[in-house]
Amino acid sequence: MKKIFIATVLTSLVLLNAQVIPGINSKGGAMVLPEGKLKVGIKNIYFNRKNMYNSTNEVNNNEDLDATANITMFALKYGVAKGMDIRVMLPYKKLEASAKLGANEVEIDNSGIGDAIIMGRYVVLPMNKYGVQFSLGAGLKLPTGSTKSDFKKAPPFAIGIKTPMPTQMGTGEYEYKAEAGLSTMVDDTLRIDLHTMYTYRPIAKNDYDFGNELSYDLSITKAVTNQINLGIEYNGKYNTKTDMGDDTNAVLRSMLPFKAFSGTVGYVTPQIEFLPFSKPKVHFGVGVSFLANYNVDEYQPLEKQRLIFRFGYLF
Repeated sequence: MKKIFIATVLTSLVLLNAQVIPGINSKGGAMVLPEGKLKVGIKNIYFNRKNMYNSTNEVNNNEDLDATANITMFALKYGVAKGMDIRVMLPYKKLEASAKLGANEVEIDNSGIGDAIIMGRYVVLPMNKYGVQFSLGAGLKLPTGSTKSDFKKAPPFAIGIKTPMPTQMGTGEYEYKAEAGLSTMVDDTLRIDLHTMYTYRPIAKNDYDFGNELSYDLSITKAVTNQINLGIEYNGKYNTKTDMGDDTNAVLRSMLPFKAFSGTVGYVTPQIEFLPFSKPKVHFGVGVSFLANYNVDEYQPLEKQRLIFRFGYLF
């Protein structure tokens, strides 16, 4: 009995001293870095698209599309003032795909630096005063990714048309972002983060309209020991319908599987985070996102799972 009592006390002390990391896709909810602190992060997302959807139905993959994406996001976050930080994110993309359009085989293999994002976040309601934290933020996506003419061409009969815009590294246009976040700690070991972001996208390269986007994330993470966090998230988004503009023509659009997403989709993401030194200074995380709901605007591909790895280091 004495050993059980001691073990219970020790476990309680471990949990009370545990650190709880925000969810892997939660964008930190409303949290900001303390003034003068710097954090470096790397997140890798891998997924495969070979399933086609229309409205709320999974439909035949008529073009035998088989596409994979491997995206590595490098991020810097710095506390510029009390209750305010800035974030800079730069992706590196590796996109591969094959499909059949009639008698023609289409193969795409593009890689390079994507469009950079700069965001600033400010705490409106601090947690130490209100018990919850509420933040607002804004930022830009910069057209740093390539829309190069030497990317592999689309089908031979589509003379003069480059690789479809969704498979290039960038859009060739600025995008404008606004965000809001809410975070709270239920106790020392459980945190809840909510985040939403709106992205306004002007007409991009080749008169391509990628559609405006509203994303929303709910994350719950729990420190089960001083080194292990477990979490679950819901990650959803809504995109307005796209217009491929000069990137293709109406006939090709109707059967071309390489489209930017439009419609509504949601994923459930269980995850685990490892803090080797029992502090958030260094942390490693892994999560798997599973397709939970969808209602797409037109015939297009979706991934059923995403595999996500994350590393963070706080200076």
